[in-house]
Amino acid sequence: MLLSGEKTSIPEAEARALFLAYDPASTFSSPEDRILLVETAADPRAVSRRIAFARRVGSLLSRPSDASATVRGRKIRFRSFAVGEQPPRHADVEATLGGLRAEVDLENPDYELTLITGRQDYLVLTVPKEMNQAWSSRRPRKRPFFHPAAIFPKLSRALVNLTRCREGDVLLDPFVGTGSILIEASEVGLDCLAIDRSRRMAYGSLSNMRAFGQEWLGVIRANAFSAPLGMVDGVATDLPYGRASSAGGAPIATVVRRAMEKLPPMIRPGGRLVVMHPSHVPVEPGSDMIAEGEHYIYIHKKLTRAITILRKT
Repeated sequence: MLLSGEKTSIPEAEARALFLAYDPASTFSSPEDRILLVETAADPRAVSRRIAFARRVGSLLSRPSDASATVRGRKIRFRSFAVGEQPPRHADVEATLGGLRAEVDLENPDYELTLITGRQDYLVLTVPKEMNQAWSSRRPRKRPFFHPAAIFPKLSRALVNLTRCREGDVLLDPFVGTGSILIEASEVGLDCLAIDRSRRMAYGSLSNMRAFGQEWLGVIRANAFSAPLGMVDGVATDLPYGRASSAGGAPIATVVRRAMEKLPPMIRPGGRLVVMHPSHVPVEPGSDMIAEGEHYIYIHKKLTRAITILRKT
């Protein structure tokens, strides 16, 4: 995998979570910056369709001819990327692709032979069109219902992926807001359940759901901490705070404390709670939750957001 270049631990954490979702026996190594090697039975194309913080996902090759059987008669192109301080390497494209018996197509290939150069070379067979996630089409301002606090699709998708939920699993967002997280969850085949205490937000998220042709399990107008729910497979949410938020003006420390009391009982054993919150307000897992990681996003000098991942025992 060639991870994206953001200065945060989120790209590697998201990649690991996705491969472990599809193959819990996956093993990982990171020989250099932005490179993640995975020994796995998971289909890299399934990961490609979901991942947010990566540039390429594919199968590692020893030589171009290793791709011959796969690409014969199909469309292919060649791309190169450089990581670290290494300059991009100019490869002989004709020599590289010449023996593959595939049609060269730079615009819409079925496959790409990707050369990543760092301290060593990595030759990878990828399917880049699987990673065309169309983020801009789901930006907050392109939705019928907009709120300035809405998070962007790429980060929303990462929150979904960090839960390790698979297609058909039920994902809950108890503070759904405009629906940012569940829009991305539905895009990758999860069953979605939304809660918000605000009538405006509940109806707004419902209109956004319909605008993208999605059908969630339900949008419930209720207090998330007293909603009559059974077990879900995972929870992903951006905890609200401030007077205009879905928390009704409660201090963020109070929202965090109540979330750690009320949300874990809704999650099946082994399921995960992924919660985004201001970094200055820590999340303390209860006796039935285990912290698996915490990652940070710098917003400005007065705000850094933390993403905390908890697993239900």
